[in-house]
Amino acid sequence: MRPFLFASLITAALAGACGHVPLTSLPKLSRVDIRSTRLADLRAGLSLPADIRTLPGGVTMTIVVEPREGGRHERKVVLEEVRDAIELAALPVMVSPGRRLTVFRLSANDAARLSAFREEQLLGSGQSGNRGSLSLGADKACRLGDLSGKPIPMTSYLKTSETQDYIVVTRDLDLREAVRAVDPKVDLADAIPPCDTPTGQRLSGSPGAS
Repeated sequence: MRPFLFASLITAALAGACGHVPLTSLPKLSRVDIRSTRLADLRAGLSLPADIRTLPGGVTMTIVVEPREGGRHERKVVLEEVRDAIELAALPVMVSPGRRLTVFRLSANDAARLSAFREEQLLGSGQSGNRGSLSLGADKACRLGDLSGKPIPMTSYLKTSETQDYIVVTRDLDLREAVRAVDPKVDLADAIPPCDTPTGQRLSGSPGAS
């Protein structure tokens, strides 16, 4: 099964190709530059119905570099949930009643490691023709209640050193419809198991860029 939530979300947003990206967000998102953005400043926010929870270790970030002569290099790390009370208190009001917002970031060690990888693959001597992309993925989540046919809206946010604030990347994307569009046979109740089951189960499908 392939990761679903957040899969290739940032890549799609930066390309301006995802139909769920608000038009008002595109100018700011277009300023995000993978070659220079400060990875330590990056924050990703995910707003879901309150009875759906991402699981520890389930949200990741991947940098992919495609050299001009061919091939592919990538680094993938697990993001950590932001728990700093001062930072969370400064968040803008982004959540409606019945929703839960979770914010994620790179650890200091991973930000340094990915910055070194980027330096080597994108900014080093002779690397000017290489292409890079950055994507976020979440493939582990659980639910507290019954999904029973109702829409499951997801809104996602991105904050970088260029945007200086949280920008809406997708607004109220219905996960049920997105999964159905990828594979009509997928049951979201199975893809997102109850929270009292063993952890480590993965969300299925992939929305892709539209």
